Parts: sequence; structure tokens; C-alpha cells
Amino acid sequence: MSHSKKSSLLPLLFLVAIVSVFIQAAIQPQDKKKKQRIDIDNADLIVHDEKIIANADRLLGNVSFRRDGALMFCDSAYSYTDSKKFDTFGHVHIIQGDTLHLYGDKMFYDGDTKLARFISNVKLVDKSIILTTEALEFDLNTNIGYYNNGGKIVDTANVLTSIIGRYYSNDNMLFFKDSVVLTNKDFVLRADTLKYNSKTERAFIVGPTTITGTDKGGVLYSENGWYDTKMNVAELYRSSKITNKSQVLEADTLFYDRASGNGRGKHSVTLTDTANKVVIKGKIGVYNENTKIAFVTDSAMFIQYGKTDTMYMHADTLRTKPDTSDINRKDDKYFMAYRKVRFHKPDLQGQCDSLGYRMKDSTLLMFYDPILWSQENQMTAEKIQYVAKNPDPDIARLDNNAFMIMVEDSVKFNQISGKSIIGQIFDSKLRIADVNGNAQTLYYLKDKNKYSGMNRLLSSKIKLHLTENKIDSIRFYPKPEGKTIPIKELTPEDTKLDGFSWRESERPINRYDLYPIDEKRKKNAGPQKKPASVK
Repeated sequence: MSHSKKSSLLPLLFLVAIVSVFIQAAIQPQDKKKKQRIDIDNADLIVHDEKIIANADRLLGNVSFRRDGALMFCDSAYSYTDSKKFDTFGHVHIIQGDTLHLYGDKMFYDGDTKLARFISNVKLVDKSIILTTEALEFDLNTNIGYYNNGGKIVDTANVLTSIIGRYYSNDNMLFFKDSVVLTNKDFVLRADTLKYNSKTERAFIVGPTTITGTDKGGVLYSENGWYDTKMNVAELYRSSKITNKSQVLEADTLFYDRASGNGRGKHSVTLTDTANKVVIKGKIGVYNENTKIAFVTDSAMFIQYGKTDTMYMHADTLRTKPDTSDINRKDDKYFMAYRKVRFHKPDLQGQCDSLGYRMKDSTLLMFYDPILWSQENQMTAEKIQYVAKNPDPDIARLDNNAFMIMVEDSVKFNQISGKSIIGQIFDSKLRIADVNGNAQTLYYLKDKNKYSGMNRLLSSKIKLHLTENKIDSIRFYPKPEGKTIPIKELTPEDTKLDGFSWRESERPINRYDLYPIDEKRKKNAGPQKKPASVK
């Protein structure tokens, strides 16, 4: 190449070099310190105009850059030359890690704190959840997001809304505060405070919370515990209860399975039937909201509130189920008590080993060594049926080896026995008794307030009318056999019919006296010393 040609190319090469330097200066920061603030992948135009903003470069059109390990996209941005801050506008999108995406109309980022503040049409997508709100702060250092003015979380099964929310991406945990609502196809949860694991779909109850079923209508309440929204099971630990129409199950600890309908309580269990004004207490309880069957055991106590009095009943186990004998009365229940049954109400006390109680007609059915006390009367048989009626009379039916004892005084007892006895009770007092099969009576005779003798009579059937436990009239079918014994000639054997057993010591005196006799004796005896051979 000639010398003249080389000389003509020098100005052109010099111009290219100057333009190249100018472009590099425009795209990149001027020193190494500034170069570390932001890595720009693309911008259609970069402008620095002191009149618009003195300390920032304007990035316009299809902006993409990297910062603190995150990819960021937007329509335009301000990159500040004197700090690690920048502002982004329009279709803002941040990608953090493999799964976390953040969207919004605006985003303001502080590189010193690594805090991004999103405004307007904000959306966070991470793994299985989508969070939407109008304002969100996100810490790129800890991967924690915050909103304080209302937000919504949607995952595979639930929709959660609240005024305040916190999302801990690394732990898959969300924290909600103020007007929290979790909506599921099976229920709606409402709370003031709630924690939620988006991976396991388990909600953690940390304050007053109600969970209302959309299909069965039952309501759970608790102040501590958890609810698995995927499996529809729960463990509740404080002030917990399950309410379903007329039934309420409460306990210190409740376990609930929505699929089976089972609710199981432990410690201080209370089952309330509001329709029948019944409460059952114990240490362990189970209620099924599908079958409406429930049972309570371990120190079980049955309480029925009446208009004028209350019945208390203790047993090893108490069970309740719907009474299906009348389909028009769906709230009627049938209660059963098993083992060591004892009950008390002001006008009636009793004990047996097994008992059934039908609510619709207030019928007691007692089995296995049953015994009833009503005022000064004691009734025993192999089976006893007692029907409380309003208005009177109550009906007591004693079947097989029936025996009635009526107190005459502290050592004298009028007695009736037979195969069966049907007694009519008015105002808690026996007024009429029909005795059938091998009917026997033993009653004292008075003459001017002095005892003159005693009648012992036997017939197939006997009908008695009584006033204040004293026999007014008596009829025998057919003519009775027996005798009248003068009072002075009575022997101890004469004063008792076969099968006589006065069991007043077993009678519950109040609602606190309902534990079995052997347990009361054990308590009264105090602690037992161990034999010398026992170590």
C-alpha cells in the first residue's frame, strides 16, 4: 500500500476508535466500583440527562439486567450513579432462583439492603402458589415477601386472603394476620392469625379460628393446632370444639377426620346435645357427624337439664345415638350407659350395670341388678322400666323377681313381691301397685296410731292403693292365703318376705355421690400400705 493511501485511512480509523470508546462509556459505568452495581444485559437506549434526573442513567426499551443473583426485566429503569438503588417501570419481572417469579407495574430496589418494593398489579409465583396484591416488599437476601394492605394466595387446593401477609419462600411458609379467610372446596376457614405451609398444604392455628364445612355444615373452633387441607384431618389443642346442628363436642385436645366424620376428644371432654338439653362429660369422647353416634368414657357423667330438676348419671361408658323409631322426630336420641351405672335426681335415684334411656318418652330401661329409689320406696327386679310422664303418673314396671319396699318407720318396712309389679307414681309417691304372679304382701296394721299387727298375704294378683306409703285398700285375685300376726308375736323372720334386702347404704345422696360403692370405700380408706415383700 502506498504512503498516500495509508495517510488517508488514519483519520477514519481514529474516528472509529473514538466512537467505540464513546459507546462503551455510554453502556458501562465509568469505574470499577460503579461497574459492580448493575450488569446490564440489554437496553434499547441509555440516556443520561441532567435536566430530567441528575444522578441516574435512564434505561429505555426491553431492559434486562442482573443484580444480586437475580434476573430483572422491565420497560424502563433509573440506575442511580451514586448508590446501589434503581427504579423499574412497566412489565417488571424478577426471576430469583429456579422457581421464584415476581411481577408488578413498578419496582424500587435498594442494593444495600437487597429489598425490592413492588407497586400495582403485583404477583408472586413460586412453586405451587400464586400471591397477588397491590404492594409487596421482597427481601432478595432472605427470600421473604411482605404485604400489609390486603393480598390473596392461591395454591392447588386453597385460596387464602388477609390484610397482612408474610411469605417465607425458603421454608414454604406463609403467615397471615387480620381478617384471614382460607377457602377450600370442603370448608371455609376464618381466623385473625394463621400460618400455612404451601408444600404440605397444612394450616397452623395460632389464634381464634373457625372452620365451617360446606357440605355437612359442621363447625370446628380452636385457638391452637393444625388442619391438613389436603387430607382433611385436624389436631386441635386449645378451647377446641366441633359443632354440628344440635351436637357440640368440646375437649382440651380434639382429633378430627372430615372424610369419616369422626371427632375424637381427650381430657375434659364435653358432649352437649342442645336439642335434648343433655351434657355428657368424661376424659375420652368420640362423635361421628355422619351417624350422629357418640360415646364418652373414663369418669363419664350424663347430665340432663329439666324444667324443675336435673338428672346426673355416672357410668364407665356413656353412648348416644339417634332414635330411629320415629322418623318425624329426628332430634330424638337414645342414650346407653354401661358398667357401674348410678344416677341421681331429686325425686329418683338408681343404680345398675347397664341402662338405656329413650328421650322422646323419658323411658329408663335398667338391667343387671337394677335398683330404684323414689322417696321412701325401693324397687328391685331383674329388669326395671321407668317412664316419667307429664302429667303424672310416672310408671315403674318391675319384671321377674319384682320387689318393692316402703318405709313404715326406721325398722319397719311394708313389702310387695311378685313375678312383675306395675307401679303408678304421683308426685314422686307410689299410689297404685298391680302385682302379678305369686303376689305377696307384707304390711303393718295400725290402730289409733299404734301398731296392732302385720298382714302376710299371698295371691295370684294383688292391686293396692296407697297414701303416703300407707296402704288404703287392697284387692286380691283370687281370695288370698295368709295370716295376721299380732305385733307382740312378730319374729324377725316374720318381718321379711323372701328376697328382702334394704340397700339404703348404696343409694346416691347427691350428684357428687355417683361413683361406685367400691371406689368410694377405696377413697375413704386412704392409701394402702404395701406388703413387706413388695419393693
